[in-house]
Amino acid sequence: MLGGVYLLDKMAGVTSRHAAMAVAKANGFKKYGHCGTLDPDATGLLVVLLGKATRLASYISGDSKRYSFDMVTGIDTDTLDLSGRLLREVDCSDLTTELLVAKLPLFTGSFLQRVPLFSAVRVGGKRGYKLARQGETPEMPERMVTVAGWSSGELKGNRIPLEVTVSTGTYIRALARDIGKSLSISAVADNIRRISAGRFTVDDASTLNDSEGSMLTMAEAMSQYPSVTVTAGTAMGISHGNSFPFENTGTAVALDIHGELLAVGTGDGVTFQPKVVLAGGV
Repeated sequence: MLGGVYLLDKMAGVTSRHAAMAVAKANGFKKYGHCGTLDPDATGLLVVLLGKATRLASYISGDSKRYSFDMVTGIDTDTLDLSGRLLREVDCSDLTTELLVAKLPLFTGSFLQRVPLFSAVRVGGKRGYKLARQGETPEMPERMVTVAGWSSGELKGNRIPLEVTVSTGTYIRALARDIGKSLSISAVADNIRRISAGRFTVDDASTLNDSEGSMLTMAEAMSQYPSVTVTAGTAMGISHGNSFPFENTGTAVALDIHGELLAVGTGDGVTFQPKVVLAGGV
């Protein structure tokens, strides 16, 4: 295989980068990447790109991701989860499930979210978490995020289980923080788990690094796009970046006669213009 997409059910206690590297090593790839970073303590779906599939990240990543997590009330930490340093505790004995759930519409739709200090986002050229470890507290940027599809369980003690679908770049830890602020209490996130990313789900992922059932070919990973199977002659032209007649419009994929992915391109109703060429070379 020149490339593949592996669906990993990441375990807690490992960074996304190291998890992806372990998958690459187990499957004989030197080049690797992943779609969407999970916090080290978070679990769930990590879409790992191997070999030439690293060039497909923008097509595979998907616009939305779904998470489950526990919102832990009455606690504030510097990392906004239970891995961080405890900053304060407050009494939340009067909080009810109904009061908390009533705040969720405030965090539905599109709105600005302030990035957590403990994040990989750069401020002045340095990553937030590195500045935090140096004792600095810079003003972190705000980003527009989109949130939908809240579901909740019952508040038991100081925990309530929640599920939500969010746009790329949304921080679950920041959602817990901000819901807490709306209730005039402290809150952090725990047991963060990614359930799905785009069209991929954790049900198809493996906690192992080399499960055959969790490895997709590049063509399988791109099967949500219209496809066209081309002749050997056209395939040779594609390897040189040449266009060919094509009646569809929008993003599409070109496959060889064996069903292998040759290129991702754009159709204008007349021709297919390759944008990412996978055919030829290694």
